[in-house]
Amino acid sequence: MGFDRSNGRKGMAKRDYYEVLGVPRNSGPDEVKSAYRRLARQHHPDMNKDNTKGAEEKFKELSEAYEVLVDPAKRARYDQLGFTGVQQDFGPGGFSWQNFTHAQDLEDLLGSTDFFQNLFGGGLPEGLFGRPVGRRSGIPTRGSDVEVSVRLPVSAAVTGAEPTLEVPATLRCPDCKGTGALRGTALEKCPECDGRGQVRRSQSRGFSQLITILECPMCHGSGQRIREPCPNCDATGIIRRVKKLKVEVPPGIEDGAVLRLAHQGVPADGSGPPGDLFVQVLLEPLPSIHREGQDAYTETHVGLSLAIFGGQTRVNTITGQAILTVPAGTQPETRFRLRREGFPRLRSTERGDLIVTVHVDLPESLNPHQRELLREALGAPEAKEAASRRSGLFSRRS
Repeated sequence: MGFDRSNGRKGMAKRDYYEVLGVPRNSGPDEVKSAYRRLARQHHPDMNKDNTKGAEEKFKELSEAYEVLVDPAKRARYDQLGFTGVQQDFGPGGFSWQNFTHAQDLEDLLGSTDFFQNLFGGGLPEGLFGRPVGRRSGIPTRGSDVEVSVRLPVSAAVTGAEPTLEVPATLRCPDCKGTGALRGTALEKCPECDGRGQVRRSQSRGFSQLITILECPMCHGSGQRIREPCPNCDATGIIRRVKKLKVEVPPGIEDGAVLRLAHQGVPADGSGPPGDLFVQVLLEPLPSIHREGQDAYTETHVGLSLAIFGGQTRVNTITGQAILTVPAGTQPETRFRLRREGFPRLRSTERGDLIVTVHVDLPESLNPHQRELLREALGAPEAKEAASRRSGLFSRRS
């Protein structure tokens, strides 16, 4: 399940990828690559020592656009659905350098991998610039992220909530401590790769020899082999469970917003940090109320007499009902504002207003006496004549 997060860079408006690279929408792969290489050289942090941080942000924006537009499948989804179409490729946190799969396109341009080394805190993702794959690379592998959703009443946007979620969890096996080996037994050196975690394959091509380094298929890069498998986890080193977790949903939350709980995702293999948990909050709508920013909007119907003479009526609010005072002479479709009955700002007690549109219901049928009285009250011409005749008749009798 993927969530709609329109901007992975906080505080920056996300720009169209074609605009970022300065290429037309019908540009070919070579044109996209040429534009990226030109701009990457221009905005590389090493070329902008006076504004390294700004250059890194620009370089990342360029790389995100290139990652999408140079890939036919991602580009097709982006052309059809916009940013929503490629969110599944980048994950809950938006684009990161872990998602960049075309760094090799810049190796000859930049001359080194120092920039990417710095971005990854001293290590590169597997596959970048021909980096060997496998667990023995020295880079701790981060655990996977977990995405769940929770449905709450819309009142949670006012009061906040603390729902308890059942989250799928992958835990290290307590019997084998995550090694996959039966308790008390040791791991032995993998005979296929001699403990290196990698195997080398060579292929002769004329006078040259092509050497390929691959992850060992027997030990999957660990360099060790399980002598006796752990029966509790089937030698995987992990067990799957469901854990209960209380999530704090702050007041002011909007429908579809995503909360990030750091390190509550899947534990990593080895010494890497766990992944994160992303919780999408879905608010159950109220049929009579809709939201626009901090303000809420609703409607109510009142009778003709209440509109003419004034009075009070009850209206639905986000959390229940409230009293609305209708002044005498209220016209149909008049709007009233109930202060502080709207939605609060995120993590704030300051609330917007509830805007109530009043519809005046006219009576469907009247008896002759009611019709006559209403005509007189409204000043209809025929009603004035009838009243005058009655007045004259009364005077002659007197």
